[in-house]
Amino acid sequence: MQYERQQKILEIIGEKKTATVTELATLVFASEASVRRDVAYLEQKGYVRRVYGGVVLSSYKNSVVPLDLRDGDNSSAKELIAKRAAELVFDGATLLMDASSTVRRMIKYLDGKKDLRIITNNQRIFGEAEGIDAEIYCTGGVYSKKNHAFLGAAAESFVRSVHADLVFFSSQALSDDGEISDVSEQETALRRVMLEHADRKVFLCDSSKLGQRRTFTLCNREDVDVIICDVELPAP
Repeated sequence: MQYERQQKILEIIGEKKTATVTELATLVFASEASVRRDVAYLEQKGYVRRVYGGVVLSSYKNSVVPLDLRDGDNSSAKELIAKRAAELVFDGATLLMDASSTVRRMIKYLDGKKDLRIITNNQRIFGEAEGIDAEIYCTGGVYSKKNHAFLGAAAESFVRSVHADLVFFSSQALSDDGEISDVSEQETALRRVMLEHADRKVFLCDSSKLGQRRTFTLCNREDVDVIICDVELPAP
């Protein structure tokens, strides 16, 4: 019975590409506790990987999880974080915004702000910002279809030519000792440049990223002016 359930879980994730524990429990007619044990076993065997509150196939291990797979995970927490982040934006501000799904969610909460300038490598922002009072600049660069983002040397060069009042960014991990990191070398490199060219640095971090560490170090939490999370952060 347990083996059959685990096989069914693999089939579901293979078809859906990603699923939450709650979704899996409903689809395999089992308790969430049982599914968590199954997922832990499958992860130990290298078949799946738990990420952002959901489960994906291990083919994404140590690589960038496509934005479409992670955009819906921890959705309510991301909305809360994005709304609080938007409250920091003042009229006339110049913003640097990265390609993360949490930062993109800020756009809807900027309605009513006046005379903004947004500099971003996030392709999706352009389609969602039509209703706000903002000039929007694209960094240019190599376009990543997987993450709907512009990256690379050209994007970094453009960001070096500007200066922003605030930079809003996210990353995949915040370790217990304060290291902020990610699995994407290119996104991390571009975020480093963004941090260098903004007066105030705002890190958007949902609780699934706490206590985690990834391959490429971006900065330390001490280098950031504001961290917005859906839970209280542990003391550094």
